[in-house]
Amino acid sequence: MERNYGEGETMVQYLQRVDENVRALEELDYTVDEKEIIYTALQGLDQAANEALLQYLHLEQQKWTKVWIWEVLISDEARKVDAGRGLEGGMGAVDKASSRKGYQQQGGGGKKKELDKCLQLLECVKKGELKGVEVKKGAGQQSKCPDCTSGKLPRTSFPISSDHASTPLELVHTDVCGPMQTPDRERGSRYFVTFLDDFSRLSWVTLVKTKDEVGKVFKRWIRYVERESGAKVKVLRSDRGGEYLGKELQTFLEEKGITHQLSVPYTPQQNEAAKRLNRTLTDLARAILSHAELDNTWWGAAVQYANWVKNRMGSKGLGGKSPYSLWTGKVPNVSMARVWGCMAQYKVPDQQRRKLDPKAQWGIFLGVSERSKAWVLWSVADQRVMESRDVIFHEGLNFKGWKEHGTSQSGTSIQDPHTASIFEGAWEDPGDEGEEQQEEPEPADPNHEESRETDSTPQPATQADARDDQPEQHVPSTPSRSSWQQLLDQQLSKTPRTPMKRVTWEEKLRRLEEGEATPLRRSARISQPPERFTPGHIARMHDHLVSDLDDCMLVDMHGHEYALDVCLMGQVHEPRSVHEALNRPEWVESMHEELESHKVNGSFELVDPAVVPPGLEVLRCQWVWKYKHNPDGTVERPKSRLVVMGNTQKLGVHYEEVYSPVGKHATLRDMLGISAALGLDIHHMDVKTAFLHGDLEEELYMRQPPGFDDGSHRVCRLKKSIYGLKQAPRQWYLKFDEALMDFGFERSECDPALYHFVKDEERISLFLYVDDLLLLCSSKALLDRVKEFLSLRFRMKDLGEVKYYLGMQIERDESGILIHQERYILNMLQSFGLSEANPVRTPLPTGFDVHAYEDEPLLRDELVKLYQSIVGSLMYACTTTQPQIAFAVSQLSKVASCPKMFHLQAAKRVLRYLKGGVKSGIFFQTQPQSQVQLVGFSDADYAGDSASRRSHSGYVFCLNGAALSWQSKRQPVVALSTTESEYISLCQCIQEGVWLRRLFGEFGHDHAGGVPVFVDNQSAIALAQNACLHGRTKHMQVRWHFIREMVAAGEVILQWCPTNRQAADILTKSLPFERHGVCMTLLGMQPHDDRVPAADAGVLVLLSLADSMLWVAPTHGQGGVV
Repeated sequence: MERNYGEGETMVQYLQRVDENVRALEELDYTVDEKEIIYTALQGLDQAANEALLQYLHLEQQKWTKVWIWEVLISDEARKVDAGRGLEGGMGAVDKASSRKGYQQQGGGGKKKELDKCLQLLECVKKGELKGVEVKKGAGQQSKCPDCTSGKLPRTSFPISSDHASTPLELVHTDVCGPMQTPDRERGSRYFVTFLDDFSRLSWVTLVKTKDEVGKVFKRWIRYVERESGAKVKVLRSDRGGEYLGKELQTFLEEKGITHQLSVPYTPQQNEAAKRLNRTLTDLARAILSHAELDNTWWGAAVQYANWVKNRMGSKGLGGKSPYSLWTGKVPNVSMARVWGCMAQYKVPDQQRRKLDPKAQWGIFLGVSERSKAWVLWSVADQRVMESRDVIFHEGLNFKGWKEHGTSQSGTSIQDPHTASIFEGAWEDPGDEGEEQQEEPEPADPNHEESRETDSTPQPATQADARDDQPEQHVPSTPSRSSWQQLLDQQLSKTPRTPMKRVTWEEKLRRLEEGEATPLRRSARISQPPERFTPGHIARMHDHLVSDLDDCMLVDMHGHEYALDVCLMGQVHEPRSVHEALNRPEWVESMHEELESHKVNGSFELVDPAVVPPGLEVLRCQWVWKYKHNPDGTVERPKSRLVVMGNTQKLGVHYEEVYSPVGKHATLRDMLGISAALGLDIHHMDVKTAFLHGDLEEELYMRQPPGFDDGSHRVCRLKKSIYGLKQAPRQWYLKFDEALMDFGFERSECDPALYHFVKDEERISLFLYVDDLLLLCSSKALLDRVKEFLSLRFRMKDLGEVKYYLGMQIERDESGILIHQERYILNMLQSFGLSEANPVRTPLPTGFDVHAYEDEPLLRDELVKLYQSIVGSLMYACTTTQPQIAFAVSQLSKVASCPKMFHLQAAKRVLRYLKGGVKSGIFFQTQPQSQVQLVGFSDADYAGDSASRRSHSGYVFCLNGAALSWQSKRQPVVALSTTESEYISLCQCIQEGVWLRRLFGEFGHDHAGGVPVFVDNQSAIALAQNACLHGRTKHMQVRWHFIREMVAAGEVILQWCPTNRQAADILTKSLPFERHGVCMTLLGMQPHDDRVPAADAGVLVLLSLADSMLWVAPTHGQGGVV
């Protein structure tokens, strides 16, 4: 430095001189570090300046940079000048601005020149030529006291910003609103996230369950709006919520080059645009729900409706234009608007009704279709969202009023929309792969009915609002019920409604990327607006809606969240509340019967609440209503059940042990197979109110049953276990077990739910599954004795020969017993909307890989639940009567928590496969010589899992040629060779075989000579029969060598069979339909397709069993010992 900072030189001039010296050194190729510059400049300051700087450096250590320190020094000098001149407010601020802007410029020769510069800047501020500088009137002679500031510092006011974006997507505001008190009924969402374009003020709304979904929603949204508008998002403004600060979203913003502006913590006013939008939407949603008299579970649809309205209403801030018009350049068309939630009648196409069926059905108006020239309705009759262009609206009638007045001229049963099962239309039949036959496509119908768009982010509909021609529609001003049918006959055309395809985000993006355009059909007819939309009416409507809420009449409805009722129960409507049940005589009678059962059984007694021990919670209870069905699917009777809410029980207080065994399906099929082979009778009995028989070991209290409280405030002291208690199943099992022991039964060592009684030559076996039991007996007299004994101990219902058990239909004739699930499968198809689907011949296409399409996005939450419901329903079918789908179900179960559309289509394909053979099941033959033979098959698919490279095991045991027990499962370890994978599968198979052999012995049929097990790998057989140890097998776990011990003990007999005769092949991979049909024949099932080659249909598998040869895979009604 030439000289230090001193008199006659301002701080700006001093720092400019420091910078000039640095630049001079840099021109001489000297590199000067920023710290050296700061150190040199501070060495030249006087003591007062250094002390002031040290105060700031102590408080703001994270800001120690050259520019910041220069600013502190200049600002400190400016405050000293202000204090002497009485310019605390205005000149201090202006001098600070001057310092920030001009200290690098060439300065003048003294303080007067600096003061002139400040005065010049102050004049610019007054003229509005400079923003960001606040000028305060008055003058303070001294700087503010730090202590006073610490105690009295108020919040700075929040001025309304006058700056707005000049182009679309230049600035986007976003915020999350929630959580709501009630989850949205469509998806269970508790939040909604909004995006607001600052230029057009157009907004988008998306419902989400949790805040962590915001990042994914934003990515989808930005792809769509940028494609649609051709602009790019430049700035995103949000608060500092964790959902916006996640690493994934921040990385995405950096990659896209989007600036992320954040509000100051605890300062929502800086994100006021998004906050104000949320308030507007929630206020309007509240008003909509109140007007429609729908409950709060519809808040999601109401919010989306409010957003649709707000986007299409003019605003003073936009010069009277609407956000929609600024975004699209088009005038919004609201001529199809109706009162949201009003009742309507839509035309039923002639093709979908019979001669005497009504021509119209009732529905609830939900909105206007974004793809078709049609209205969106909720059909009361079909309980689903549909579209139609032929509609009569009754805008003065909502669902509640319609239901109270019993308005049902079309014969439609009245049903509450709050619990209806509405599907999202996610089904799009994929073309059958490989060997599947191609189906002729149906001709397109421009007026077809479509499932609603279910993506959670609504878009401004351009097609629906830009139409020139609208559906013809005449609305009576004051319609009466007597005139409705006449109006329908006169006004409704015969336009058919057919199922439609749902448009997803991915489809919309694909269309935008490929430049596809949907041609609009222009009508030559001049559209005449309805009388309701005269200028006066529109003005009144605008005044009513714009006031703070920005209101209108439409909502974009999404499909309802799917709730699967048990497929066995069909579609009969059961009560959903005590109030509803008490208003239906059949259910009142049913509930009285239940209470009478408790009275007769002595389940509880009313006591004063004072007797309840301190700290012991009184349990709540509730009613459960279900229709009981006959084997043919018809309703037998309504059944009410009073249950304790066991979810409130505490371990160690209300209960201890809870385990209760139930019978195995393999045991059940074993009994049926023996019954068929030996011609024995098998009867079915049911225990009435089984759980009420159990004795309680704990002291428990319960509130009085809902709807039957006598008002005395007394509570029920439980004397017996009742339904809902965690320990109730166990207490019932112990009670029933005690009764059987008293009679002389012995509990099975193979299945704790199986009991045997043997006396002399008489034998009876009893199988228990909760409160349903089967009796297999060789003596009618003994059977009657057991039934009489059980009827004396419990309230029993004798159902005679078994016909329907655990969802299985059991048919018997002279040739044998067939078990199938026709009713279950048909109800399952109906529940998932596939009753009319085209069947396929195999569950999965050949070579199916569950890990394919890794780049495909995951399904939305509501479709994940749908997928899980399908897989769960299929799982029950494959464990009871459908072993041929076991491999498909095991594959689909792998991705139950993260499925994709590829997997949903595959699950749908399995349903379509079952439709091709709804009555296909397992057939146990009657054996002429009462022969009972057990045979096993074991197979493995080496490294079949493409992700983990684990092999897949499969085994099946057949009783007289019919599948008895099976498994399809991925192996627990990675096998290093086909031999090892077959060996591991064989070990699992033999474990089951040993158990079945012992089970047969308990039924009095010892399997002499061991159970034959067929394997198609010679090396695995050799490894099991010879205890050799070499390099390729020494690493195998000891547990797999259990096989050798069982082979040596004669428990099993290993035999080789060719691969094309390996029945377990169907359990390890997806097969072509010819091989699939052969394997089904080997399992004792009828192939779905009649085109299985005749040479393969009569498969003979010869087994070396003493001196006889057994045909183990006969067709139905044939076969036997050769």
